[in-house]
Order: sequence, then structure tokens, then C-alpha cells
Amino acid sequence: MTDGPKIGLIVPRFEELPAFYQAADRMGFDSLWVTEMLFNRAWTGSRGLDPFGVLAAAAAVTSRIRLGTAVLWPLRQPILSLANETANIDSLSRGRLSLGLSNGTWPGEGDRDARRPKVGGRLKETITVLKALWSEPEVSFKGSHFNLRSASVDYRPVQAGGIPIFVGGVTSASVNLAATLADGWVHPSGGVPEGVRPGCQIVKRLASEAGRDPGSIELGKIIYLSIGDNRAEARNRIAPFLEVFYRGSYNVDSWCAFGPPAECAAFIRRFLDIGITTLMLCLVLPDVQQLERLRNEVVPLLKCGGPAAKPDC
Repeated sequence: MTDGPKIGLIVPRFEELPAFYQAADRMGFDSLWVTEMLFNRAWTGSRGLDPFGVLAAAAAVTSRIRLGTAVLWPLRQPILSLANETANIDSLSRGRLSLGLSNGTWPGEGDRDARRPKVGGRLKETITVLKALWSEPEVSFKGSHFNLRSASVDYRPVQAGGIPIFVGGVTSASVNLAATLADGWVHPSGGVPEGVRPGCQIVKRLASEAGRDPGSIELGKIIYLSIGDNRAEARNRIAPFLEVFYRGSYNVDSWCAFGPPAECAAFIRRFLDIGITTLMLCLVLPDVQQLERLRNEVVPLLKCGGPAAKPDC
């Protein structure tokens, strides 16, 4: 899957992890993403599964697929521990980690600008300090949220330049940080392409104004997906899960891809056409058979459909 968009997957529920990791790696998908809130609360009913433990397990049984978080809420973890853990996972995976961070947890950021204005400042300091700890022998930093003096970490990332950081969320603080300080932006699940387009445009504009190459910023989108020959049955597989998790506030019909492969591909394609570069597809309910259908029946349509189609498709 080297041509076309980057097609990643949200890690499924616990029971399918080993087979799912290996199948995704073998089939050539770009990345595996742990969504902390969804993975723990919705599929296991607890907060007991550590995202970094999950990623370490994935690193052990895969060889090429990128691993990432989409996203973590870093405010609850000491900065030195976070820097060490992420650098360790990057080392274990031989430089395959991407770190997605957010002002809040899914669903909903819970940090709207007018309600919690200091949260964006803390996330900015978090990214700044992480980058310094990953690249410098000792770090001294005095800010509103962190005060470090000659601090260092035990592990350094394998990747030159450190671990790529994605910022998730739709607040102005999140979009600004993604454009000016991070390496990518993640739009949460939900929303239609016309609503996501302005965020993509703002990220590119702010990156350009900051003297950065707008094309270097990855633009990610989480999309729930259920593939089936019968559209109604495919919807019935996805709707109960999302309605419970989002407490009845999720617009399944407008925000999810479900049904026959061509219909799923047409829905996803609309996000690629407005600028999304990295798909984070969450198969509901996930299994290797659904993964095979995604790879064999949907992905070829994403590469060959729409205005970005290759001449030989």
C-alpha cells in the first residue's frame, strides 16, 4: 500500500489484538492507532489497558507498520514518564511510533476554549518539553505548567528528529498547535467532509504563516466503518456500539461508512478529496475477515476512485 493515501487502523478490542496486528502488518496497512478512551471504556468496560503496553505488544509481533496513539490525554501523566515511555516504545519498534495528544478525551474534547483556556497552554508546553527531552542531554524549562532543571530521560527515540507528534481536536488551540508545533492534526470521529474542510484549510494556512511547509503536516481523520453486502445489516452492526458509547448523540447515518464496499469507499473518498492524508479507520465490530474485505474490496477503490485516481486504474 505504498501508493495513494495513508490508510491506518484503529486497534480493535482486546480479544483480536494479536491476529489483527499481524494481519494488518502483512496486508500492508500504513499504521495501527490506539484510541485510549474508546479502547478502554467501550471495548473492555474499564480503564485497565495501558496504551503503551498495547503498542509494545504490537511492536513485538510486527515489523513494518507504524504504531501510534490517536489520541492520548497527557495531562494525567508526569512529563518525564511520558517522555521515557514513548522513547522506549520507539526503540522497541525500531522507530515506528507516532504520538497523538489531545487537550481532552474522546468523545468530545471537553476543553472548549471559553471553558478551560489554560489547557491549550499546557499541551503546548507538553509538546515543547517532549521535543527537548528527546533531543537534548539535559533540559531546563520554566513555564506555567512545568518547571524542569537539568532534567534528562533514560531513552532516546530512534527516529531522527524525535517522535512525530499529532494534535487531536477541533478547538482553536488544538488546530493552532498542530499547524505551528506538531507534525500532524487529527480530526475526531464525527462530522461531514464539508465540516472538516475548514480545519484542514486553517492548519495549512497557519503552518504557512509560521514559515512551515503546509504539505509536511499530516491531516488525519478517524472514521468508523462496517463492511457488509447489506447496508441495513452493516448499519445494525455499527449503530448499537456507537449509540452506547456516545450516549445517543452520534449521527451514524451521516458520520460513518457502512454497507457494500463501493458505498464505504465513496464515503471515505470524500474526506480524501477535501485534504485528509491519513485515514484512521475503526472497523466495528473488528475481525480479520473485515480487515481482508477492507484491503481487497475497499482500498483499491480509494486508490482508483475520485479526482486523485491514477491513470492505470
